[in-house]
Amino acid sequence: MSESAQAEIFNASNAPDIYETGGRYGQQGVDFQRYWAVSRIIELVGADVPDFLILFETIQDVLELDSANAPTRARIYQLKMQKTGEWTWKSLTGLPAQPRKKKGSTDMTEPVPFTKTPIGKLAAALAELDQIQAEGIFVSNSGCSAELEAGSTAGSVPICALTALCKDRRDEISPELAKLKKPIGPDVLHLHRTALSLDDLDTHIVGKVYGLLEVAAPSHAGQSRPFADSLFATVSARGRKTSPAPDFAGLVEHCGYSKANFMEAVEALRSIPDRQAVVASWLARLNTERMRISDLSRLQNKLAQFFDRRLEKGEPNPTPLVEAVRIWVATNPVGDSILDFLNAGTIAIQAQLSGTPRDEIHVVLLLEGVSQCLDRT
Repeated sequence: MSESAQAEIFNASNAPDIYETGGRYGQQGVDFQRYWAVSRIIELVGADVPDFLILFETIQDVLELDSANAPTRARIYQLKMQKTGEWTWKSLTGLPAQPRKKKGSTDMTEPVPFTKTPIGKLAAALAELDQIQAEGIFVSNSGCSAELEAGSTAGSVPICALTALCKDRRDEISPELAKLKKPIGPDVLHLHRTALSLDDLDTHIVGKVYGLLEVAAPSHAGQSRPFADSLFATVSARGRKTSPAPDFAGLVEHCGYSKANFMEAVEALRSIPDRQAVVASWLARLNTERMRISDLSRLQNKLAQFFDRRLEKGEPNPTPLVEAVRIWVATNPVGDSILDFLNAGTIAIQAQLSGTPRDEIHVVLLLEGVSQCLDRT
């Protein structure tokens, strides 16, 4: 990136009404923004783009550059959640900007300036950039009811440029776009209805991470949830702009996340032994040690159910069985025989928690034994 382009982005990130700071939305709205950013990072990596740099809450909510060092294109995103209904054209643009009588009064309301509306803010941000090609995208879980030239509405398609809107809407916004610091065409502004669900943001992202790790680190796909949690925490930290950055490098350090950062995280994940893979090797060992085939089959089935639940809901809360097993394993580590370890542990736990099914004890013993071995490595 040339120094002039760096300076342009840095200056825009500090321009009034262009930069964003946290704390203006409810927690669900903040989570929506951050989970969407994680989703976008996964999409970029999955598409195998050569490079990218994401800047959080600098120029609007998310600024996406096509390179960490020498970008030629930028996408500016503004993200807003909508709990019910669709966005109206008026709510997004303030157009047509006509004063109305205040309720119960003869006084007239003051129309909201275009540059104070969601689409107006995006357009004003685009007008700050000359050095690189840029487009602005309004992202929400809900679509917009504005009519399309081809029929239906903008909310009926996942993404559309404002040039696809009907002539009346284009005629309303074009004069406003021409008044900005730099004239902006409607072709660089888009409305995007994301598939990200407000009902279960976390599970949506874990599923996307799992799909990516199946390709990038298949032996560690079982660690999708902790990896997703770590990525979400990193994005959240980058989105907290506590004080102005002194320069562009400082902006990247405090608010940026690149493809290189993601690949470093994947490499760090590869260096961590995968518990699920170790469990599989222990099951093979139990077969060699001639564990009864019926017991082994039930153990395999129970473990598969456990890992499916963990992928969906995360680690379960400790139960009396888990606590009892942890205490026993701490003083009775796995020896040369995994089968002997399971048999001895089952006898000890059944003496404490009578009536507990043998299969459940086997599962918890095996998982705790594996965890103890991994903690020693």
